[in-house]
Amino acid sequence: MSAVRAGTSYRAVLSRPRVLRLFLPATVGRLAYGILPLALFFTVAQATGSLGSAGLTAAALNLTVVLGGPGRARLVDRFGRRVLPALAGLYAVSTVLLVWAASAHAPTPILLAAAALVGACPPPLGPTMRTVWADLMPEGPLRLRALSLDAVVEEVLFTAGPLITGVAIAVADPRMALALALLLMVLGSAVFGFGPATSRTPTIADAADTPAETGAGLLRSPGFRPMLFTLAGLFAALGLVDVAVPVTAANAGTPASAGWLMAGMSAGSAVGGLLFGRRTWATPFARLLPRAALALAALVAGLILLSPLWALAVGLIVTGLLLSPGLIMAYALADELAPAGARTRASVWVNTAGNAGITTGTAVAGALADHVPAQLLYAVAALVLLGTATLPGRRLARTADPGIAPPAVATS
Repeated sequence: MSAVRAGTSYRAVLSRPRVLRLFLPATVGRLAYGILPLALFFTVAQATGSLGSAGLTAAALNLTVVLGGPGRARLVDRFGRRVLPALAGLYAVSTVLLVWAASAHAPTPILLAAAALVGACPPPLGPTMRTVWADLMPEGPLRLRALSLDAVVEEVLFTAGPLITGVAIAVADPRMALALALLLMVLGSAVFGFGPATSRTPTIADAADTPAETGAGLLRSPGFRPMLFTLAGLFAALGLVDVAVPVTAANAGTPASAGWLMAGMSAGSAVGGLLFGRRTWATPFARLLPRAALALAALVAGLILLSPLWALAVGLIVTGLLLSPGLIMAYALADELAPAGARTRASVWVNTAGNAGITTGTAVAGALADHVPAQLLYAVAALVLLGTATLPGRRLARTADPGIAPPAVATS
């Protein structure tokens, strides 16, 4: 991997005009997504008296989140950020309806329909913010630094969110966390949605003129599907590791240690993202992403040999260093590969690929966990990464274009 030191900093990103006025409210709104899963799960469980009903509700909600993602992103691509407050309002109202239905002990089909309605409404704050970065930052090292900052902040939010929910449950009840999350989403979406313009705001006439083939053309863009499959493979391996680590901790007789082991990997991911963004890479990301998958395969395979938990913790921290860079490269590639007018949808597809991958990996690991040793789960994760690097990764590398990676710059 070839790189040179970039002559700009994260401070340079945050000091650009309009950045803080958009990034801060978007971050406030995105924190809601870290709080909501546990808060809504326990609110429904408390109202219905059934963990099973809460689980089914979460599944129905997540299904429409994934299925409706491209459609919500298309609205933002066509009409601009002003649709975000409307989606946030619909999300809040439909969540209240879901909680009311759960409290009224509504039949399961009604509960699932209400949950599906909630999942159809969440505003795509993260993908939209990544589109805004492309508008605010010139192509090159500064934009890469912005995407790196975005990925690291998202990592922090999804670590802090469950902690906030846990505190709320401890001092009050899950409805307190749920109310806080909805407030953050509505306020963040409103300020972000009606914040300063970064480009000409689309009009209804523009939407009517948008060619129908734009959405279909996104998945036909050279390299876009191989990039999605490569990212899905990375996250499928992560899903396997997410189960293998608690199994390892439990087998060692200290199940509680799984928390700090996983926190170590998250910390490594955050540090890796910050370090990755501070460099300008001369090699195109279409080649770097498969190489990152290959390097991760070696690191995950090495976890098999780390039997003391302190050694496993070190191995997970080192492994985490490559996770955020992989996501950052995928976002950068999505921005470059997407047809005009489809940037938000491209970012949503990246999220969808990651979610699909980690869900698949977790499901496979869950099915195996009671029947195989944890070392075999690490081995399967390493094989998934090896297959990812050599199959979709190789196809992605063939599409490499020097224009995909930010140009190299001299150290200042």
